[in-house]
Amino acid sequence: MWIFNMTRKMINMRLILLTIGLFSATISLTQEKTEFSLNEAEDYGVNNHHKMKNALLDVEAARKRVWETTAIGLPQISAEGNFQHFIDIPTSVVDASFLNPMAPPDEVVEFQMGQKFSTGLTFNVNQLLFDGSYIVGLKFAKFWKQMNANGAERTKNEIKAMVREAYYNVLVAKENVAIMDSILQSTEQLNRETQVFLENGFILKEDADQIKYAVNKIKVSKQSAERQLEIAYNLLKLQMGYDFDKELEISENLDDVLSGILSESPVTEKFDVKSNSNYQMLTEQKTLDEFNVMNEKAGYYPSFGAFLQHSQNAYRNEFNFFNDGAWYPTTVWGLGLNIPITSSGMKVMKVQQAEIKVEQDQNNIENLERSIEFQQLQLKAQFQNAQDQMLIEKENVELAKFIYQQALIKKSNGAISSLEVTQLQNQLLQAEGTYIGSIMQLMNVKIELDKLFNK
Repeated sequence: MWIFNMTRKMINMRLILLTIGLFSATISLTQEKTEFSLNEAEDYGVNNHHKMKNALLDVEAARKRVWETTAIGLPQISAEGNFQHFIDIPTSVVDASFLNPMAPPDEVVEFQMGQKFSTGLTFNVNQLLFDGSYIVGLKFAKFWKQMNANGAERTKNEIKAMVREAYYNVLVAKENVAIMDSILQSTEQLNRETQVFLENGFILKEDADQIKYAVNKIKVSKQSAERQLEIAYNLLKLQMGYDFDKELEISENLDDVLSGILSESPVTEKFDVKSNSNYQMLTEQKTLDEFNVMNEKAGYYPSFGAFLQHSQNAYRNEFNFFNDGAWYPTTVWGLGLNIPITSSGMKVMKVQQAEIKVEQDQNNIENLERSIEFQQLQLKAQFQNAQDQMLIEKENVELAKFIYQQALIKKSNGAISSLEVTQLQNQLLQAEGTYIGSIMQLMNVKIELDKLFNK
């Protein structure tokens, strides 16, 4: 009994410890923040965005369509049954002389032919042996499956581009908040020092109010930046298919991402026009129209098929089909051949119209190639301009920051007025805003290049 009690206590203790462990793990998971690098955010979006889910469903539907089309050339088996109840059995009328040669010329004989009840069961088997349109349709179904797979890949890259753009927005918004916070801290420090000078009668109240006004102004700018950051995070969650109620953090910073973009500058990168999504879709459209040409030409060819039919029929004056009684079988098989001879030029005109459409598709492809090449050159030039401008604006920020910091020192020594400090603060804010705008311009051009070549 003592051993039993000790064992039971040990089991209860293990259960308690296990419960505490699970509870602690649950709390840990609940409090844990989920961080994403750029690549991780892109992958998450690909796995969770509704557009990607629908694209994969399109691929699955296309796979089933291949089997649907293939089944057309396989045996088609069907069964049908019928039951008839003649309320009035049909009456036939013949000349009486047909039965009695001695009957008067105008005499007729009436009699009913058939049974009151009849039923039948028929099995049909049809097999397509040759049809040009079926062969074209089978090839088309396989191409349709591949086309949907290509579409899913394009959707994948599209989602990555959307997530990438939203991620860039968060990076820039975070940088903007950090800048506002840095300026606010230095301005608040100056305001505290100014208040001390004011209390000791070393400066006028107007000078102190000027600094306080600058603090309030930068607070408003920081609050606006924080709201923009919140909006940027929500947009990132939307593009990733992420729950809005869950916390989300990014693990990369703006400098690292910018370094990666500049180190792999798209200006020197060689792009393949065939990777452009519009080019791919136009090429697929041409292939679809080529299938249409093949299908129209298939109308010239004969179609050939076979069939087998077996039926069992029964006739009764009483509804007793489940009793012993005669059932009369009928079995037939045969071949069917359809040979088109002439359509008075209608089929020829359809083929020629389809061929014209293919020729138009080729012209559109060539025109698109030139357009893509132009867009590539234009975007590369814009990227180079944005890069040069960003580097200049970055230098301007460093200069404006140094001038502002020197002004704070001079102000603490009474060498310059509060108004001059405020003016230099505005200069720094303007330089920071221009720099942020140049970064956004650089990233936007990079995104457009990525979209152009379906990256």
